[in-house]
This record gives sequence, C-alpha cells and structure tokens, in this order.
Amino acid sequence: MNKLLCKYDLKESEILSKHCTMKVGGKADFYFEPQTNKELLSIIRDCKKNNVKFFILGNGSNVIFTDKGFRGVIICTKKLNKIKIKDTKLCVDSGVNLYVLHNVLIKNSLKGMEWSYGIPGTIGGAVCMNAGAYGGEMKDVIEKVKIFDGEKVRYLTLSQMEMSYRNSIIKQKGYIVLNVYIKLKKGEQKEIEKKCKNYLLKRKMTQPLEFFNSGSIFKTTNGIIAGKIIDNLGLKGVKINQAQISSLHANFIVNLGNATCEDITNLIQLIKTKVKEETNVELKEEVIIVGER
Repeated sequence: MNKLLCKYDLKESEILSKHCTMKVGGKADFYFEPQTNKELLSIIRDCKKNNVKFFILGNGSNVIFTDKGFRGVIICTKKLNKIKIKDTKLCVDSGVNLYVLHNVLIKNSLKGMEWSYGIPGTIGGAVCMNAGAYGGEMKDVIEKVKIFDGEKVRYLTLSQMEMSYRNSIIKQKGYIVLNVYIKLKKGEQKEIEKKCKNYLLKRKMTQPLEFFNSGSIFKTTNGIIAGKIIDNLGLKGVKINQAQISSLHANFIVNLGNATCEDITNLIQLIKTKVKEETNVELKEEVIIVGER
C-alpha cells in the first residue's frame, strides 16, 4: 500500500457520504480520481498486483456506502470527462456526467437520449446497468464500448454487451468501462431542449428530488412494478429513524437528513419481508450497497 500511496498520491480516510447521492457512508481507506484512462488502468493493475481491494465509482447515484466504510481504494472516474463528436457520433469518457453530456447534445442538435435528462449519473454507470426511463434505454443508442476486462483492453459491440433490463455483461463480469461510442440523430435544437425539460418536469412531479436518494431501490421483476406493490401495501411514509419510504414514490427511500446506511438497509429489508409475506414476490435491489458490513 505504501507503494500505491507514493505513486498515486491517494487521499486517506476519505468520507464516503460526500460521494453518493444518498449522503451516507463511513470512510474509505483511500480515494483516488485518475485524470486519464492510462492512469485508471495503472492503478487498477497495481491494486490487483498488490491484492488491494478497489471499487470503481461514478457519480454515486446508484450506490449506498456502508457506515463502516470501505477497506481499500475507491477509484472515482469524475475527471475522465472528455467528449468527442463527429457528425452524429460521439466518443464519451466513462466519467462524463449525463447532465454535462446533455448540454453538449442540445448544443449540437443531437436527439435520441432525451429520456435520460435528469438522471444524476455518469455515462459509464448508465451503460453498465443499461439505464432507462420513459421507454428509452442505453442499448438504443450505443454502437460499442471500450472496456478493461481485468486483463486487457478491448472493444465490445452492442450484441456482445448482452444488454437487458438494468443489466449487461459489463455488470455481470465486473468489466470496467473506459469509453462509450454513441450514435444519435440530428434534430431541431428547440424540440430537443423542450423534450428534455418535459422529462425533467415529469421527474420532479413523480420523484422526491428534494431529498437525498439513490433513485429506484428495487428492480421491476417479471413485469411486476415494485413501487406499485409497496404502495398497495400502504408502506409509503414508513420510517426507520431518518430513512423513509418516500410518500411521493414508493420505490424511493429518502434520507431526511441524518439517516445511516443501517437505517436504509433495515428499511429495505422491512420492505422485502412485507412484500414477500403479503404477495410472495421477492424484490431485487437495483441499488448497490458497497463497503464493510
């Protein structure tokens, strides 16, 4: 670990609640923000070589860190933020924030991703989980991705990515996204901007964006919408300390200000238990919980 400290100037004892949208979590032993893909690959290889645990973090919008923190290195991609455009095709670094990407798309009159406006994540995370909303998904606009499979850098075509509902081979195999190649269509700038604003308005009306949250907690399973089941069981508004099932959207858990990861995970378990008892449906988490238990 001393070699890693000297080589990469890692931050020590980094507070993880600063790095996820739920605003919970203890400390990571070390934290690092590579500025190039070369630097990202270098620290990953060094971590593997030295048997140091690591986790690749984007914007933290689908991640909840545990109260005990993370023993190892959190590698955050936020500084990997280059966007290259040629006609209707883009090459996007994994750490590019979707808000930033949309500003570029609107400016260049490129349509096809309006549905994702307002999702507070990075393009790398969105590809990994095949993010989607309002009838659109990442698989609709991707041509290929450049990934690190743990041994070498290579490209995956759309068919090789095996993208399905909130899933991909990248997620299944733990591959690391380096660059995303997207193909869109030319459109009218004002119309694209209008659609984006409409989708954001829908989110504001139906999601508890005024509170710290991690988006949808549970996946839709076999066509069963988790939020509807939770709502039908009358669980909206149920609290464990400062963690609450949103009264606006039942598939959101919100941090009212001072929730802990334990509060949130206990609430997740309460929901799963109630749903299983009442409907025999086993809910599966969409959110990822990272750290020591």
